Amino acid sequence: MPVHAPDFPPQFKWINTKHNLSLANFKGHPILLDFWTYCCINCVHILHDLKKIEEEFCPKGLVVLGVHCAKFSHEKDYENIKDACHRLNIQHPVIVDEEMQLWKKFAVRAWPTFILIDSDGMIAFSASGENKYDILKEHIINLLHNKNLPEIKLCEWENIEDKLNFRYPTKAVATKINNTVHYFVSDTYNNRIVQLNSEGKFISSFGEGILLSPQGCCVWKSELIVCDSEHHRLIAFDLEGKPQRKYRVIAGKGDKGVFESRSEYVAKLAPLNSPTDVCLWGNDLAITCTGSHQIVLFVAKDESILHIAGSGREDIVDGPASFAALAQPSGITAISDTVLAFTDSETSSIRLVVKNWNESGKTMIVSLVGEGLFDFGFCDGLGAEARLQHPLSCAWSSVSNNLYIVDSYNNALRIYSVDKDYLGTVHLSEKLNEPSGISWFDGHLIISDTNCHRIIVIDETKITQKDNIDSLDVIPIENIYSGPFGHISDVPKYMLTQDIV
Repeated sequence: MPVHAPDFPPQFKWINTKHNLSLANFKGHPILLDFWTYCCINCVHILHDLKKIEEEFCPKGLVVLGVHCAKFSHEKDYENIKDACHRLNIQHPVIVDEEMQLWKKFAVRAWPTFILIDSDGMIAFSASGENKYDILKEHIINLLHNKNLPEIKLCEWENIEDKLNFRYPTKAVATKINNTVHYFVSDTYNNRIVQLNSEGKFISSFGEGILLSPQGCCVWKSELIVCDSEHHRLIAFDLEGKPQRKYRVIAGKGDKGVFESRSEYVAKLAPLNSPTDVCLWGNDLAITCTGSHQIVLFVAKDESILHIAGSGREDIVDGPASFAALAQPSGITAISDTVLAFTDSETSSIRLVVKNWNESGKTMIVSLVGEGLFDFGFCDGLGAEARLQHPLSCAWSSVSNNLYIVDSYNNALRIYSVDKDYLGTVHLSEKLNEPSGISWFDGHLIISDTNCHRIIVIDETKITQKDNIDSLDVIPIENIYSGPFGHISDVPKYMLTQDIV
């Protein structure tokens, strides 16, 4: 028997619209609800299909609304959700589902979930997960059949056209070119890489028209390797060259997929799935595939991709790497030629990939911090008792032998001592806002402070660990790079409200 759709609580906040909405606003129109949360890679993947549905059916009277149902406590904050909607280019109204009340009323069980409401206000169809475009399209066509409905224009969303500054940067790395330090920044929202000199002055930008949501990057030989996340591939750019760099696709066929255990592909035919970070590991490149919960290796000698960790099931299960369960692995860093550390964001954990475990020849996954998909918090202590909240990146210091972690949803920089098995907090002189990237270079930590649209640099020697690792001095920020950047000829005159670096 059809069920009448419950209405939206009038006190709930909305994003992308100036007025609170109710089902009565859309009487006679079919409605598509998208239940999502912004930490979820599957929720991000379906936005492409949702955009196609909006473009095809909203002019015919369909109404598309998002329902944000937070998993993590950080995701409950209205401003954080608003930032996520802008960062992800969501152009329909989104209601903030406080304490998951709508989730419960609509009997939702997973992220993402679609619910179709017919023109009489009855629930007509529901489906969860990715790859639902065809079935949704079929049901929407049936709901719109023989109806001549006007388009309801709701969104107050404004596109952010800002090429003068960073917009939601997710990773920055440094290297020396002609004995001078240069920074390369994944300017994710602007779909480009920005190059700065040692003083943070603009040198060039490149990758526009090539990259879509670039994220992790690393320097390899004479090239910058970039995770072209939403194109599901790995791109190599020349370190030098103007105005556009020579580039090549080194891995990824452009369609996401899941790797079978120990499978091997010609690199350009590999089904990379939202590659998020990359690091040098020996002579090869280790890559986190966030979308398939796996880690793979680009083998340089024969240009192949080899599956090394993650069964594809989302969970935290240690053991033989090929069969272990990971949950949105994000940041990755090499501790040695046989050990990788990575942040497993959905389990709020720090984990290792260890080659030749106990001289057995096996590759194993070992968790240092973290217990489960819903176990998170903000607590220093021994690995078994410490807690993080959705950490997105990590960097190994070969000088101090410490692992640094950006604890993204706690807005914090954390430090893990391998020798002491202890997770502490580095207290900074500047507040972070959802940092998502960190790298180490020549005694300095380079942090992408994503929601503050800036890069900050810290001198690691200023971080003094006392006998009690919890007692750390407030660490000063050495440099902050935040723009504006660009050439005057690159932008319209109406945007030139301040001097250009």
